Amino acid sequence: MLEPIIQESLLAEQLIRDVPDFPRAGILFKDITPVLSSPEAMREVIERFHDFAREKQPTVIIGIESRGFVFGMPLALAMGLPFVPVRKSGKLPYQTIREEYALEYGTNSMEVHTDAISPGDRVIIVDDLLATGGTASAAKRLVNRLGGTVEGFAFLIELNFLQGRLALENDDVLALLAFD
Repeated sequence: MLEPIIQESLLAEQLIRDVPDFPRAGILFKDITPVLSSPEAMREVIERFHDFAREKQPTVIIGIESRGFVFGMPLALAMGLPFVPVRKSGKLPYQTIREEYALEYGTNSMEVHTDAISPGDRVIIVDDLLATGGTASAAKRLVNRLGGTVEGFAFLIELNFLQGRLALENDDVLALLAFD
């Protein structure tokens, strides 16, 4: 079992459940749905994300499909900022730019609307989990291509053993819970 590493107690830590062999044999899946069912846990997560983001003075919050939407939208509302979805290819209705990223076996791609980020925008990218860093770094490349700057990343969970921070280079990363 993976042990959490955390600075302060977090209600979400008690609610996340391990699901063995999902989505395939040998994977220990960190299920966050009990966190989503708890208004108290969600409030605590959003408050901690807000404390982190406020220091960065963002102008836009990005959420990565799909669980990044769940955390990114309430953060954007709490900060009075626009929310921008970054989605899998073919899911956005307007003109997009696309960025490819590596998976364990093969590649995938994600897109953002071409008018979602303006030159000079300061962006916080939000997702539920930092694993290898492939999706987060692809989202950063999309922001950069549109002239924005990523000021930081906020994750509920980080899987340290996959070394996703390496893909994010020297970026400022907040992970509320980390597992070795």
